[in-house]
Amino acid sequence: MKKKLALMVITGVMIAGVCACGGKSGEGAQETIQTSEAEEKTTDAAGEEPGHEDTTEVERVGEREDYVGLQDLAVDEYITLADYRNMEVRAIRPAVDDETVTAYIDSELLVGSIMDRAVEKGDVADIDFVGRRDGVAFEGGTATGFKLTIGSGGFIPGFEDGLVGVMPGETVDLNLTFPETYKQNPDLAGQEVVFTVTVNSIDGSAAYETVTPEQLQQLGLSYKTKDEVWEAGKKAVEQKAEETFEANAKSAVVQKLVEESGARSIPAYLVEEEEQNYNLYMTSIAAMYGVDLDTFVTSIAGLTREEYDSQLNDMCTEIVKQYMVMEAVARAEKIEVTDEMIHDQADEEAIEYGYESGDALIDDVGYTTYRMSIVQEKVLGRLMEIVSVEEETQTAPES
Repeated sequence: MKKKLALMVITGVMIAGVCACGGKSGEGAQETIQTSEAEEKTTDAAGEEPGHEDTTEVERVGEREDYVGLQDLAVDEYITLADYRNMEVRAIRPAVDDETVTAYIDSELLVGSIMDRAVEKGDVADIDFVGRRDGVAFEGGTATGFKLTIGSGGFIPGFEDGLVGVMPGETVDLNLTFPETYKQNPDLAGQEVVFTVTVNSIDGSAAYETVTPEQLQQLGLSYKTKDEVWEAGKKAVEQKAEETFEANAKSAVVQKLVEESGARSIPAYLVEEEEQNYNLYMTSIAAMYGVDLDTFVTSIAGLTREEYDSQLNDMCTEIVKQYMVMEAVARAEKIEVTDEMIHDQADEEAIEYGYESGDALIDDVGYTTYRMSIVQEKVLGRLMEIVSVEEETQTAPES
């Protein structure tokens, strides 16, 4: 889902390592062919929801009769804005030097697909395959675009050896037998099967220092000379440095603005609303692992529930303060965000984030949170026109 949307609610904690629970097509197939029983149990649990907290009956804070949304709150009674029009911040711009450009070229640009020679041991082959027993495809034996290191021993005996000598674009049938001791799928133990495998390409790479025009051609790259590669790499690194500087500048502006703005108090119900939004999201993540939120917090995050709740309260308090500060700037700068604007943007983003409608997106994320994502974007744009940002060039650490 909605990684960007999750991060509107979450400024840290434990999402980053958890969101990447999905994989490319074929990972399930590899599990059937080669994974351990422990890994298989984890895979089987994914998507199930035994014992997880039921969130359907939770009363949302925003639905309470006495709820006052941030857009209707007398923010100036809570927040004393910093003098942001005279504020100065410093932000780092990454250096663009030969070493950085070379490293980028080696890792990003000189990577391609070899099509003019056969597969050899040690190659990473991009393959499609279908496994059949008695002419019928068996579960977990199919994948497309799978990256297999030849000689790694990752698949059953004979699979990888059978691809050595195969040219990209060719399809072969591998007549194989699953080991008698195969535990991942006992029904396949000792069974004769046929894998129909197509080698799509061979992953290849080169180093800028030694790359030749012939290697560039072999990798299927559009560059004809090293000079072309260098210009493309330098341009990309400069663009990345500019994007990083802009992000650093925005972060510095918001951080200083929030730190220097005073808060006489923070409405507890708004903090509770952010906590609730976060917990609803985390409960859905926990369900993907087949556990409830308490189990997820203790076993995966490594926190007690008391520690989790305390950290969550601190985090959400800071988030709400930031919301209120940005709301105060929006009013001071006469930046308007209407309900119509919010729903129009939600309608546009709904499909991108996997929702049936904009209303469903807003309901899941929370109106206050979604609205503030728009407010903050507009306010930040205005602040970047007002606040003086001093640029610092990042220097390489001394060896």
